[in-house]
Amino acid sequence: MGKRSVARVVIAGGHPVIRGVVRLSCADVPGLEVVGESDDVAEADELCRDLAADVLVIDVDLGGDEGTEALAQLRAGGVDTPVVVLSDRTDGTTVLTALRLGVSGFISKNDGLRTVGAAVQRVADGERAIPPDLERAAVTALGSLAKQAREGSEMQASLTPREHEILLLVSQGLTMQQVGSRLGISPRTVETHVAKLYRKLGVRTRVQAVSRAVQLGLIDLR
Repeated sequence: MGKRSVARVVIAGGHPVIRGVVRLSCADVPGLEVVGESDDVAEADELCRDLAADVLVIDVDLGGDEGTEALAQLRAGGVDTPVVVLSDRTDGTTVLTALRLGVSGFISKNDGLRTVGAAVQRVADGERAIPPDLERAAVTALGSLAKQAREGSEMQASLTPREHEILLLVSQGLTMQQVGSRLGISPRTVETHVAKLYRKLGVRTRVQAVSRAVQLGLIDLR
């Protein structure tokens, strides 16, 4: 089958005003046609299939990580329509997350909404539409994550099984007395282990210790 002369576009998620701006921007590009839109990203799967979309424009600013989670679910559900992401979050971690989910375009709402039509056309033509500064931010974030992973692995190896056990209990909010009771050791012994934990983690308080442990992937509070 030959390539369509007009690319079919679906817009999902976001405020009606945002969708309206995207619609108008696409209307300014002769090679694009918006064939469907919805405020529910979960419906994007059905829309893309039913309308044979060539490009999906998705707003990921839905509160917390809901947008990227919805995108991940779309990918897990087999939706392989090229995606252009809209977001006012342009930090490296957000962009990296989107790239890992296979998006073809990433547009900042702060300065790129008027150019979204051109970006969608590029994606429809099989190209990528991600500004160089956002790609650099993603690369920097990837480097930071790699460094953090190495530090986490090294820290994990430095902790004794007992220290890791106590770290988990401390992160749950247990007092020294409660930790000691749970493990069958004295509160003073617990304090000794905690002091060693603090030194290894480079912190001075329980909150700092838990925060650092989460950052390094030593514990998961979810």
